[in-house]
Amino acid sequence: MRIAVNAVPLIQDTPADTGNVATEMIYRLCRLHPDATFLLITDRPWAPALPLPVNAEIIELKPYSRGRLGKYLWNRFQWKGMFRKYRVDRLLCIDAIMPAPPEMPAFLLLTRHTGLLHTAAASRYIRQFRRIAVYSEFMREQVGKRFGGLDKQIVMLRPGIAGLYQPLNWEEREEAKRDFADGMEYFIAVGSIQSGNNVIPLLKAFSMLKKRLRSGVKLVLAGALGPGGEEIEEALKTYKFREDVYWVKDPDESTLIRMIGGSYALVHAAGSDGLAVPVYAAQRCEVPGVVLYAGASPEAGKDAALNAVPGDVTDLSEKMSALYKDEMLRSRLLAHVTKVGSWDDAAGTLGQMITS
Repeated sequence: MRIAVNAVPLIQDTPADTGNVATEMIYRLCRLHPDATFLLITDRPWAPALPLPVNAEIIELKPYSRGRLGKYLWNRFQWKGMFRKYRVDRLLCIDAIMPAPPEMPAFLLLTRHTGLLHTAAASRYIRQFRRIAVYSEFMREQVGKRFGGLDKQIVMLRPGIAGLYQPLNWEEREEAKRDFADGMEYFIAVGSIQSGNNVIPLLKAFSMLKKRLRSGVKLVLAGALGPGGEEIEEALKTYKFREDVYWVKDPDESTLIRMIGGSYALVHAAGSDGLAVPVYAAQRCEVPGVVLYAGASPEAGKDAALNAVPGDVTDLSEKMSALYKDEMLRSRLLAHVTKVGSWDDAAGTLGQMITS
């Protein structure tokens, strides 16, 4: 069986910005189905950081030209011609809604990006998929609200996290604080620096906390500069408490694990995530959270996180302040941390869905 997969999400994967979800799933699918060949379709050169499984093959469809014309030709001719040229039997789309031949079994995996559901491609092609796999009830609801009649096609996958994420002991946590926050306690926010992750409201909430508590607590940001993030980068240069904000732009996984594990709490301010990977990572590291009561964050945090009102900077600041000044509250949240498994369960369900 030859399974085509759009590979751009794998190319874009990083531990902090995407949680490496696409990569975790594809590598596991390859191991679980050694008799299948996975064709990773890309429009650009790609040298994976990790060696690909033996049953995975990169297919580069280099665009005929640049710009909008090149994109049109790629979607209209190169993508459609790929199915016959490479004898494709199945299609798996990850966070992209691409056309498939009418007779071909096609499957869609949605991770974080709910905005994908509001594209012209979604309106045109989403009903072609035999199954749509999601990681949260929130994403299931978003699909149902946007496109009626798809309930029977939606499959729930169990969220996971890489096995390397583990709690730090006291000495390791103290070392992490020295490395990332000058030895002080710190909140951490994980995700690309862009407006969709509500970085500016988070900075405002942190300013209110600093003024209220007059504390040495720090804020650590982990993530690359995202689309439209230049204004946030400029704002950080004149931010009143800029000396208390540390930005690690591209942490590798081992560094990110130490950053999360050493933190006092995670703050997840993204408002429309269909999969709140940083919250699961924090739970695996036994770190409590403050999350917006929006998107999939409440599902992930459950009773191990405080929920802040979306769009209310004051409430977000108050929740951060309450957690920081109350060790007993932090302990109570930690008592509700739930076990987060690996991605194996989700990969098993997805693989069975595609190959059966």
